[in-house]
Amino acid sequence: MNWTLDQLNAFVTAAEMGSFSAAARKLQKAQSRISSAIANLEIDLGFELFDRSSRYPQLTELGKQMLPEAQYVLAQCQRFRARALFANDFDVISLRIAMDEALPIETTTSVFTAFGQEFPHVNLTITSGSRDDVANAVAKEKADIGLMLGSTALPSEVDFESLGFFKKILIFGQSHPLSTVSTISRTQLQSHRQLALCNRSGEGREDTFSPNHWYIDSYYLICDLAIQNQGWAVVPEYISQSSWFADKLKVQPCDHLFFNSRLEFGVVKRGDRAPNHIEKWLISELVNLNR
Repeated sequence: MNWTLDQLNAFVTAAEMGSFSAAARKLQKAQSRISSAIANLEIDLGFELFDRSSRYPQLTELGKQMLPEAQYVLAQCQRFRARALFANDFDVISLRIAMDEALPIETTTSVFTAFGQEFPHVNLTITSGSRDDVANAVAKEKADIGLMLGSTALPSEVDFESLGFFKKILIFGQSHPLSTVSTISRTQLQSHRQLALCNRSGEGREDTFSPNHWYIDSYYLICDLAIQNQGWAVVPEYISQSSWFADKLKVQPCDHLFFNSRLEFGVVKRGDRAPNHIEKWLISELVNLNR
């Protein structure tokens, strides 16, 4: 078949406008060109699309069946043209983001909402996992950029750019022995089990303060265990304040107990390429959000 997009456009416009003359006016073409385009399309298809026996052309049964198909083809062509123009201007039509599952949901969703408004034609893929998952996804080029909490061990292919810090807080269950202590000392912490973070391989472990400790690969599981009075832990404050844990945990400031009571977060990106304009926008939004 040798039909053209101009022929499909003439057919669809005539069907939607109700006449060849109205289609000609809308498309700013001579009526003879519209009539000729539709006639040639009918010849190519092997059947009539319009019944011309009355004053105004009426779609035949086959014409009614072909109309939505032609409309779909034209819509896809418009989408293809928009994508091509966008790619020509910006050279980016998709972005893959790997995200640390421990990051606050409120922060990331607000940024992604703004992203959708700023870049409506960019396809976005978001995956979540542990810090190791995020760093490895970027290192293996399965993600273009990663958002994660700070980590001491990163693949050699990636760099970490700090965007700010989250406050950490001391937590334990409401029936834990420490729950009755108004001001907790380091000595008291050493007398009780610590719930500390590790990566999913059991390595990359957080420094422990108590000789009795459990390593767990999720802050959320750590909070669950703390609720069950299985130990104390230091976690990001926003996690302890989430609706899952807020009324079930005892919390205390930990600035006086530990040298570092803040948790860094930032962007992971490959070291062998500069971020594109969309990635720069995303980083800028995250920085502004944390101010």
